[in-house]
Formats: sequence, C-alpha cells, structure tokens
Amino acid sequence: MVTQQVEIERKYDVAGQRTPRLKLHKLKNFTVGDPVEHEMSATYYDTADLALAHAKVAVRRRTGGSDDGWHVKYQAGHVRGELHYEPLKTSAQRIPAALRKVLTGLTLGEELTPVATINTHRTVYPVLGEDGQYAELCLDAVSARDERGRVTREWSECEVELTRDDLTQKQARTVFEAVESVLYAAGAAPSSSVAKIARALGQDGGDSVRVVAPEHASEAGASDDAALPDHASSGTDDATSSDGGVSETDVAKASAESERGSATKSDTTGDAETDKGSGKKPGKKAKAEKTGKKSKKKTEKKSGKSSEKDSQAPTAAEPEPETEFEPTGADVLAAMLARLTGELQRWDFAVRIDAPDSVHQLRVRSRALRAVLQAARGFVAEDVVADLEQRLKGVARVLGDARDQEVARQRLEVLLEAQPSGVVTEQAKQELRAAADQLGVVAGRTVRRELDGAAYLQLVRDLRALAAGQDVTEDAAQLSAKDFAKTVLGAALNRVLVSANAKVPDADVATDVSDMAAEVGRRITLPGLDAVQTAAAFDVVHETRKAAKSARYVSEALGHAHAKAGKKRVRAAAVAKDYQDDLGVITDAAVMEEWLARASRSFQRTGKDRYAVGLLHGMELSDLRDGMLEAPEILEDLVEDLREVLPAED
Repeated sequence: MVTQQVEIERKYDVAGQRTPRLKLHKLKNFTVGDPVEHEMSATYYDTADLALAHAKVAVRRRTGGSDDGWHVKYQAGHVRGELHYEPLKTSAQRIPAALRKVLTGLTLGEELTPVATINTHRTVYPVLGEDGQYAELCLDAVSARDERGRVTREWSECEVELTRDDLTQKQARTVFEAVESVLYAAGAAPSSSVAKIARALGQDGGDSVRVVAPEHASEAGASDDAALPDHASSGTDDATSSDGGVSETDVAKASAESERGSATKSDTTGDAETDKGSGKKPGKKAKAEKTGKKSKKKTEKKSGKSSEKDSQAPTAAEPEPETEFEPTGADVLAAMLARLTGELQRWDFAVRIDAPDSVHQLRVRSRALRAVLQAARGFVAEDVVADLEQRLKGVARVLGDARDQEVARQRLEVLLEAQPSGVVTEQAKQELRAAADQLGVVAGRTVRRELDGAAYLQLVRDLRALAAGQDVTEDAAQLSAKDFAKTVLGAALNRVLVSANAKVPDADVATDVSDMAAEVGRRITLPGLDAVQTAAAFDVVHETRKAAKSARYVSEALGHAHAKAGKKRVRAAAVAKDYQDDLGVITDAAVMEEWLARASRSFQRTGKDRYAVGLLHGMELSDLRDGMLEAPEILEDLVEDLREVLPAED
C-alpha cells in the first residue's frame, strides 16, 4: 500500500549540543498537549553517483515512530511531499517494487544502496487551538553516520508541521508565527538545510552540525565521496527556480564546472580511451593550464655585482600564475544538455507520482532538448543528433497527446462556463467533463507506459552521455562560448524566419501535411484556398509556433549556461516568444475542435445528447476559421519585427 501527502512545514536550526529550553506556555492563541517521545532510525538509500540527491529526492527506511516503513521525500515544482510504502511482509528491508518503479527515471536502473543512517530522538508536542489540533512541534536530537565517508555528525533541529489541510493562509501563518516566537526566543533560527540526509553527507549545516567521529575528522576533511555536489539539495527547476532552493542556473553552472574541472592523469586517459572507442572527436575539456617557470633572476648586491655564493644558492620558485579558464562551445553545450536532461529526469519522477502540471513540464523539457540539438547541428556527430532527435520526437508525441487532453479539458471548462444559463444542461456538462476526464486518464496511462519502456530509459542514458562530451565535434571545442551562443541561437531564429515565410502551395500541387492540418482543411474553408492549401496554411502556423518556442528554449538554455549570444539575438528570441500566444490561440482552437469532433462521434455511438457538443464544436470552428484568416498578418508582423531587431549578419 502506498499513500501520499503534501507537507506544509518549517524547519529551524538549534546551535549547541543541547535541546532548546522552550517556554511553550507563552504560545500566543495556542496551547501544547502532552509530549510524546520516539526513538527513530532511518537508513537512506541512493545510487553510487547520488542521482536521487541531485533530484532533491530522498529514500529512507524508517523504523520507530508513527510512520514505520519506506518513505520517499520529494520536491516537484512548487510542491514538497512524501510517499509512504508499507514494508514487505517477506522482507522488511527489501525495497518494494512499486517504490523502485517510481524512481526509475532518476536511477535508470542503477542499484540503490545505503548512504547514511540517521538516528533521531524526537519529542512531539501537539499544538492545540480551541477547535482541536493545528500542528505538531517536533524537537529532534540527531546523530547521523555517513556510510561512505565513515563520519558521524550530530545536531539538533525543530520542525513545525501543520496537521490540518483546511486552514486558510492567514490561519497557517498565525500558527507558524506563534510557534516561531517561542523558538526564536530560545535561540533557534530558520534552517539552512533542505533535509537531514544533506547534513548526514556533509553537504550543509554550518555551526549547528558537529563532527563527533572519528575524532580527527572535520567538515573540511570529510571524505569527498561523502559530500553531495553543491546543487544536490537545491531547488529545481526550471527555467526559473520554482522550488525555493538553489536555482537551475546553479545546476547548469555546476554541470559546466564539473565538465571543465581540472583533470587528473587517469581522467585524461579515460577520456581518450572513450573517444577512441567511439570513433568521434571529443569535445575539448578544460585545457591544461600552460605552466612555465619564470626565469630566475640572480640576486645582485647594491654594487650591481653578484657573488658566487649568491649565484649558487637555491632560489625559491615564484608562484605559477593561474590561467583563467575560458569555456568553449563544447563546455556550453555540455552545460545546456546536462541541465535539461536533469530536469527531464526530475519531471519524469513528477509524472510518475501524478504531480500537477508534470506532463506539460516533461513535454517542455523533451522539446527543449530537441531544440538545442537542432540548433547545435554541426557540433554533434550527425548520425547521433539525428537519432536523438527522432527518439525525442517520439517521446514528445506521446506527451503531446496527453498534453492536448489537458488543454482540451481546461478549454472545455472555459467554454461551459461562458454559456448562458440554460443553454447547456447540467447533465450535458457532466457528460462532457466525464468524457474529458476519462480521455485524460487513458492518455496518462500511455505516458507512463512510455516512461517505463527500455527505449526511453536508454534515451536518457544517451543524453547524459552526450552531455558528458561523447560525440561532440571538435568544431564545438574550437569556438568560444560567445561565438557558439551566437551560432546556435542564430540558427534557431533563422528557423523561425524560414517557417514564417513559407508559402502556401498552388492549387492541385501534391503537398504533404500533418494529420491535424488535414483535419483542419476538411473542416473549414478559407477564401481562395482549397482543402489542401488550407491544411498547408495551418501547418505554416503550427511550424512557426514550434520554431518560436524552440528559439525561446535555446535562448533560455544559453542564459542558464552563462553564454552570451548578444543582446540583439536575445531580444529577437523574446520577440518570437511574444508571438507564441497569438499563434497558440489558433493551434489550441484546432486541438479543441478535433476533441469535440471525437466527442460527438462517441456520444452518437452511446446515445448521449449531442446538442451541447454540437454547439461548442460550432463555436470552436468559428474561432479556428477567424484565427486562420488573421494568421497571414500575424506571420508578416513576426517576420518584420524579427528582422528589425536581428543583427545585420543574421
């Protein structure tokens, strides 16, 4: 059995070695009940490269307390939560298959092994109001052993967690402020730690964490293997940091730094062997610093003569000058791909736990990766980039179908709410909503089947390998970061211009069109155009919108990798983004029209009332036709505005 809960909590650090002495009788507007004490032990699991920590996910097997079992603590988008799995009856220490499955996109099948054991003495005080319990105040005395670095750390912390989900924001704030006033008076401070596991592995803690074993160990001397990367416990996300922790900018930066970190002799050998085996030229890693001893000047006496003794005396070598690292295009590409692939994996996890907006965000990452690969053609081996693009396109297609269902469901609600009272019956509304919900469930299952497949998992592995420099061409390594950024964003913007300038073919000319465009051509007519021409005109709109999105994705990825493509190109990408909404109104109307057409056929087969479907379908057809009539002017304006801001050389 698995249960899921959303956590609403705040954590606080307590310096020193003792549990704070709290004057709980001074709680304003609340009282505390009798304390309950627990002795808890939790073993945390992760992969060898701490893949879960990178994704801000923690897996533990807890014994003791009220929630004995397996826990998955996570942060997905703006939501922090926890999954609970009951221990297996046959083997309480074996990880349940359902838990392993939900982590598949993060672990990629790698084994989970213990990385830390945390023992906690917890004292729990119920925080009570006039109408019952509002929260729990937990005082934790923690002792944590890093199983890999063999270091034991101790600290004390407090946690306030709301126990009711019906509180308004004002009520929740009142609870937190009341408890905080007592905690702060006792010397507590807001916690700098995301989770106990981060402190157990030496990632953070400051003055509140003490190393107690081995005696000679210190935070500075803790095993490197035990420490998480700087971004391991950070916030995700996303094009912007939406999780309240370290932003994705830091993830991209850390990825670039890890790629260009000074290589050891064994690292260099390993890379050479990999590149030789792949048959591809490797992207340049950080160049070895050019070192050379400065010529040693003999010390001369004031007379200008140097004694034989002075000339033979050993001279202390002067410090070798540090060479500032200059990232190459290969470094930038690695940072872009590493960040986006990491985000893809995190949103994969979010989809598996059915987190809000997760399908949409996963689709965005798959499209962004494809956009970067398209713009970086020539900097990645052609057979590799073509293969990855094709596989990403297949994933995006499955995600697109599910996302279209979400868009249709949202649009359906808007249409139903806009109808005058009595025009659409409540029964008809319920039937339409039920149909939309059912189609959404089916689409969601299809997405999860795709993510469980071996082909998808191999795709993620291959993307990670590419982000590590495999199959990157020498051309990328020879360009500066700035020139690389100009080149790839210029390519993405050029695609927008080409798409927007595409012409509708003459009548009776055989033309390939997409399935959606063919449906549009069959359902609406435009002045002077036949069905095929109408379909081709819709494809121009659709392809231009996708190209505008791609330019935006490339521009944002370059920004997070700290690569400057020039103000004019960045501005041009922003202009293209501004036109997305106008073009999106047209494509969304096409999605909704097609959905309503299918719903009408379904209602006809099942004998349901089709009046409401027909009414809404007619409205969407009208909106779609109006949008297509406006499309040529929108495309013309887009091209004009882009050419106005783009550099002359583009």
